[in-house]
Amino acid sequence: MISKDFAKRRNKLLRKIEDKSAIFIFSETQKFRNNDVAYDFRQSSNFYYLTGINDPSTVLFILKDGKVTTTTLVCKRPNDLDKLWNGQVPSKLSYKKHLDIENIIYFDELNSLKLGNIKNLYFEFKDEKRLDDILKKVNLTDTKSRYHKSNDLHSTRSNLSSLIFDMRRIKSKGELSEIRHAAKISANAHVNLIKTCKPGMKEFEIEAEFIEFCMKNQCKQAYPAIVASGKNACILHYTKNSSTLNPDTLLLVDAAAEYNNYASDITRTIPVSGKFTEHQKLIYELVLKSQQKAIEACKPGKTLVDIHNVAVRNITKGLIKLKILKGSLDKNIKEGKYKKYFMHNTGHWLGLDVHDPSSYAYDGEPIKLKPGMVFTVEPGIYISNDSDLERGFHNIGVRIEDDIVITRNGCEVLSKDVPKSVMEIEKLMSHA
Repeated sequence: MISKDFAKRRNKLLRKIEDKSAIFIFSETQKFRNNDVAYDFRQSSNFYYLTGINDPSTVLFILKDGKVTTTTLVCKRPNDLDKLWNGQVPSKLSYKKHLDIENIIYFDELNSLKLGNIKNLYFEFKDEKRLDDILKKVNLTDTKSRYHKSNDLHSTRSNLSSLIFDMRRIKSKGELSEIRHAAKISANAHVNLIKTCKPGMKEFEIEAEFIEFCMKNQCKQAYPAIVASGKNACILHYTKNSSTLNPDTLLLVDAAAEYNNYASDITRTIPVSGKFTEHQKLIYELVLKSQQKAIEACKPGKTLVDIHNVAVRNITKGLIKLKILKGSLDKNIKEGKYKKYFMHNTGHWLGLDVHDPSSYAYDGEPIKLKPGMVFTVEPGIYISNDSDLERGFHNIGVRIEDDIVITRNGCEVLSKDVPKSVMEIEKLMSHA
């Protein structure tokens, strides 16, 4: 994405806030595992959304005063020691070459920052201490420093997060390009895993294959991979990834790449032996059919609740047909009997975060889908050692997850390059 894309977002945000307001938004800081050993840096999603900057310890300041707006980036002054240990810290000049931001200052120049006679402060509440530290160094025209917590003026402080979250819900062309690329790499990685999978392998070997594929394509993992075989697939957030692949079991892999901070999110379930057993096939095809019906329902004007209800109805109907559930369809749904085997939502927002934090409802009503909204569709069925069922159904966990963007007339499946029919999977595994 180009710098003007980020400038457009900042301008849109300015239209959402009151006059005589100041916005402070902070980058993520570098976090350390121990002593001087750092974790891999990952930028704050909201900060990146407005700046495109991936550097730690920077602050964006925007002032709105009538028709006059000013945008300032505050950054760390380069020094020889940082250059020696960590490489060159960006200078004012390097930022000006790549950013559409008029003012760039160093932290030791904060006293040059003029707030003016502002009435409102917008920031992310998680950064309140960092904000107060900044305000102590800023040139305030109000000598009483009415923006400090001690003066009990919390009414002047507004949470910026919700405003940005709402903006992030609809993706731009540039954002869709990033997500599409992440989904493409993820899809190819999953195809590679399907070909690689063999009985006797360890779950972590499958994970390692996925990580290597991402790294070779300049991507990171969007989240810790779930590589769950057999009964482990019935643990929704299983991440130990330490068991041996048994030929009689299914392997559920929930793993995806992140590209330029944008995430994909894909899950596939495959037979370790290369062939589904009859019971595995029955459950798998029920989940697949339910997902396909849910995807067909992805249209402008629908809601994620509508899509979930489609998946629930199809899964419940299928479980009754398989005699796993007893009674009428409507009663099973009304009483939530299906939740014993399908206990999570069918999807979530997707973008800069794998679970994008935008709201799902407004004034108590589910948000209607619009072109540019991106989310997952991921129904599943999870059957552990249920003594009431045929043994063939035991320890089966199936989830099929794809990434969806709403279009003007329907939707596009961004992760469509990963095969998911029984025939396609078995054929791919037979030619490995």
